[in-house]
Amino acid sequence: MAGLSISGAGVADLARAKEQEARAAGADGLDVLMSQRSGMDARDIMYLRAFTRDRGLLIVVRCPKQAARAFHGTLPAKTFATKGKTNETGTVFGAGGHLMVSDYDMMSVWRATGTGWQKVYVSALTPGAARGPWSAEARDLVREMNRHLVTRLQHGCQDDFHSPNNPGVKMADHFLALKAGEPTYLPDPIHCENYYSAHGLFWPYGAGGKHCGTGPAGST
Repeated sequence: MAGLSISGAGVADLARAKEQEARAAGADGLDVLMSQRSGMDARDIMYLRAFTRDRGLLIVVRCPKQAARAFHGTLPAKTFATKGKTNETGTVFGAGGHLMVSDYDMMSVWRATGTGWQKVYVSALTPGAARGPWSAEARDLVREMNRHLVTRLQHGCQDDFHSPNNPGVKMADHFLALKAGEPTYLPDPIHCENYYSAHGLFWPYGAGGKHCGTGPAGST
């Protein structure tokens, strides 16, 4: 279903207002810059930088369309049950005609070990299940993030969802990696794969971006 129809100038005005809100909440120039590139809310980037720094984590997120940054905090996040595609504004109508903004899709979460990065598996413990219990660590991490994020996470990590229904990656996808407080914008899957390789992370996508496995348990 189509999303919100609004002029480019109108979206830009809303985005500038969100930047002002973020700066008032303590976001700095780097948070705002990463928001402009990624489409995530600058307040959420500010929080995730602190969260990953304090917890020694590396989190990779597939980002919404850049225009979505105008609507975080105004519209609720697109739910897992909503299968419609967002339009150029990063919004979509769900069931019942409720307008939503594109959510953040976590790709993977990793914990620093001192010698590398250990995967934190954030998906149903039953392989391939779209729903089901998570590990206590994964559950607690996502609950903690959702207590603070403007646009809350709606599901687990795509890398960890070993199923024919995994959407894989497409060249139009873009990503933000947050490594112990350090954000890196990755404009396409090629840059994202190279980032994984540089940090010794398992990249579970093969030819054409198709998901091809979750890697060995505890891979670094």
